[in-house]
Amino acid sequence: MLFNAPSQGLKPWFIALTLCVVGAASHLMPHPAGMSTIGAVGLLAAAYLPRHLLPLPVIVSVAAADAVIGAYSTAAMALVYIAHIACAAGVTPLLRKIGPLQVGGAAVVSAVIFYLISNAAPMATGFYPNTLAGWLSCYAAGIPFLLRSIAANLIFGAVAFSSIRGLWLMLRRWAPVPN
Repeated sequence: MLFNAPSQGLKPWFIALTLCVVGAASHLMPHPAGMSTIGAVGLLAAAYLPRHLLPLPVIVSVAAADAVIGAYSTAAMALVYIAHIACAAGVTPLLRKIGPLQVGGAAVVSAVIFYLISNAAPMATGFYPNTLAGWLSCYAAGIPFLLRSIAANLIFGAVAFSSIRGLWLMLRRWAPVPN
């Protein structure tokens, strides 16, 4: 099975920096609304980084895109940043062991966490009335984005974890072994 990354010996700062660069670059690429790579970056951070570095790749990736694309409501931005960090932190226990079921489950859980927190942004910015009907309308309108987020996390998460596994296997096979 693929290695799990405790902070000892795996150069967590290098992993965090790599995730920051890859996350920012991939998030700046054109993509349909709700089909972001940030969920996969959060999954990788949850699996391979110590807790104190966990928020770094997610925050840098989203902030880089916001710096290029532009800012929006402060309340909405705060909720989106909090949602992304909560997604990564929330799936950390699921990714203690890395396998297809764990990654798939974490991808779905991450998308649901993001949906629940980030959908409060339209409420906070006054797009919906602060009533039960307003909340229900807001969350119902967000269901297509939830479904796209689940799909994005599953697709990009599978690509990311499979790529890391492939690289790890190549390194184990072809790297010279010291005597």
